[in-house]
Amino acid sequence: MKTKIIASKDLSLALAKRVAETAAKSTSEVRILFRDKGANAKSLMGVIALSFKKGAELYLVAEGRDAAHAIESLKSIL
Repeated sequence: MKTKIIASKDLSLALAKRVAETAAKSTSEVRILFRDKGANAKSLMGVIALSFKKGAELYLVAEGRDAAHAIESLKSIL
């Protein structure tokens, strides 16, 4: 499952931590794609490395039993 979203805020340490904690609750593999970079959404350092700004086009990609729920949870944060 792959969904395109527009970031509603700049990436901060607090936001990255919230993303990683939320993604970690999922049993699915969850990735965030930004430009030519990709990161495991469960990895705090990976998410921070994306360093996107408000208005950035992001893709949320999830595979697994709860993929739809994982994407919806991250959409509400980002």
